[in-house]
Amino acid sequence: MRTVLLSWNFDWRASATAMLAIALALPWAAAGAQSNLSVQGFGYPPGQMSSRAEGSGGAVGEIDPLSPLNPASIAAVGTRLLYFQLEPEFRTVTTANGSEATTTNRYPVVFGAIPVGKTWVISLGSSTLLDRSSSTSFNSDQDIGTQIEPMTTTERIDGAMNDVRAAAAFTPLKWLRVGIGLDGITGHNLISLTQHFQDSTEFASFTQKRVLGFRGGAFSAGAQAFTKNFVAAASFRHGGSLHLDVEDTLISSARVPDRVGLSLAYTGLTNSAIAIRTSHDSWSSLGGLGSSNLVGVDAWDTSIGADIAGPRFGDRIMFLRGGFRDRTLPFEAAGHKVSEHSVSGGLGTSFANSRVLADIALIHASRHASSVDASEHAWTVSVGISVRP
Repeated sequence: MRTVLLSWNFDWRASATAMLAIALALPWAAAGAQSNLSVQGFGYPPGQMSSRAEGSGGAVGEIDPLSPLNPASIAAVGTRLLYFQLEPEFRTVTTANGSEATTTNRYPVVFGAIPVGKTWVISLGSSTLLDRSSSTSFNSDQDIGTQIEPMTTTERIDGAMNDVRAAAAFTPLKWLRVGIGLDGITGHNLISLTQHFQDSTEFASFTQKRVLGFRGGAFSAGAQAFTKNFVAAASFRHGGSLHLDVEDTLISSARVPDRVGLSLAYTGLTNSAIAIRTSHDSWSSLGGLGSSNLVGVDAWDTSIGADIAGPRFGDRIMFLRGGFRDRTLPFEAAGHKVSEHSVSGGLGTSFANSRVLADIALIHASRHASSVDASEHAWTVSVGISVRP
């Protein structure tokens, strides 16, 4: 007869707060084959950028109308537009225990915009603020009172924290665009914890699941100023309250991270931009949403890159892109900050009489944390499709 074990060294009937604490701690408490550097805390930030901006290393993010960063940028949309983005990541983590390869599929930006009159454009879109798709597994010996049993613990989290933004942009002067946005922060994490004993004839596996929901809000605004050869842009997001719920129960509260972004682009070449961008995110404001194991880091994100009009094929222009990016990720790994350095390249062109625009970017990122015996490398393919109905 099999014995079903309901509790061990900790109470499996504990509250959602305990479940969250375990989930946040496990990626490095396990230190096993599936540990990682990038998916710590509440997850990895894809960046809220379009495939075009990703191809330039993020440098044109503040002037790109498809990137939901600067609401003023949507004023550049001259017609109705729908945009969808697919972004699989192929990640390899190397530790003293060996290497582990995983694949994560993301859909980081969905966006629509429509002009209203001659000077206004309104938009509605959703972008991924933090992605928390990960799985961690490790082995241990469990003392059940009368004997020691080998046990495998698996923690899996699926979900994301999303930024749903309604925005409007206005062009009051030929050299100026301004925009505002209302951001709703929403999403969920499905946390699943399973423990499986080697002796399955005596001890049954046990699984507990929780769905953690996020709800909050923020306000964003931005501006772009033009000269003959340059564009200067700035944007900010001011975070409001952010709550973590399980069903109808409030677990904890914090603040949506503030963000400030600045960029300068040289546009003296026709249909081209060479840009530098930097932004600062106050990720530490999320600290109160988790447990003492979660340490948020206020981080800089800096990039330089170009989006250049390349060869022509009839009436079609092939855009060539490249860039470099350096940033700190939002959450510590094993008590140390995680840095990410990436290089990217991309292409873009139009089809169907310019009614369909396709962008593709390839990004290689290296991630590391000082004094942590692990390295992480990832290839990301970003594909964006814009349709002008």
